[in-house]
Amino acid sequence: MRHAVLGTVAILLLGACVSASGATKTPAAAPAAQTPGAQAPAASATPAKVAELTGIEAFRGSWVGATQGEGDTRRAAALVVDASADGGLFLRWRSAEGSSDGQADAGDALKMRENTALFPPGKTPGAWAATLDSGARATARLAGSVLTTELTASAGGKTEVQSYRRTLTAPGKMSLRYTRTVAGKVEDTIDADFVKLP
Repeated sequence: MRHAVLGTVAILLLGACVSASGATKTPAAAPAAQTPGAQAPAASATPAKVAELTGIEAFRGSWVGATQGEGDTRRAAALVVDASADGGLFLRWRSAEGSSDGQADAGDALKMRENTALFPPGKTPGAWAATLDSGARATARLAGSVLTTELTASAGGKTEVQSYRRTLTAPGKMSLRYTRTVAGKVEDTIDADFVKLP
């Protein structure tokens, strides 16, 4: 039952996880018509395939994923990535976390988290910075098929950094490596796989 709840929560999370513009995906360009007698391009490493895995356009859209975290924790997550024509970047990610054994204890409530980052256009292409409503400093960097977002905040005199390294692994597929460090010490790591919704 708990697994079904987490799956349902992931879908519901995404339903409420839309960009500031209201769009969740840019329409895909129609494939170019092949001229008669022309050879089909090779399936691997064509410029078109490489382009599918690089640049912000490859990240734009709605993504869902789930993971088995450390210990007995399962997570379902939703992510929306959008970009403005002037070079701004919008990210919203939500997660639901619960016990993986299907047994809910009285103190084992489903935990929901959300972060939204609206980055103004940066001075350097592929680099953005903003301050979130929580006061955390957010940065984002795009390098080919990797989009890294870092949130930095101080709590109790210690600096906490949350790093989200999102890597496109194939068209419509993305891996996430989340790391949380406190005062320079790694406290949590999570690996997850995401798929892009049509």
